[in-house]
Amino acid sequence: MPDLSGSKLRQWWRVAFVLGCVMINYPFLHIFDRPAFLFGFPLVYIYFAVGWGASIAVIALYAWSVRERPPEKGG
Repeated sequence: MPDLSGSKLRQWWRVAFVLGCVMINYPFLHIFDRPAFLFGFPLVYIYFAVGWGASIAVIALYAWSVRERPPEKGG
């Protein structure tokens, strides 16, 4: 993972949070709430499962990058 300063890392965290919030609201849910099936599951269930896994991966990457960085001095 690239070396990001604390402020850049917080900005990316905010972007990921806002994107997650947007993806569970009306426009995106309406796109996937169709009578279509993938592997025998409704498309909206697949959307939620993939989105849930992706959000866990983003949180894990953020936690890993924070743990790997030395603490900031001053303040």
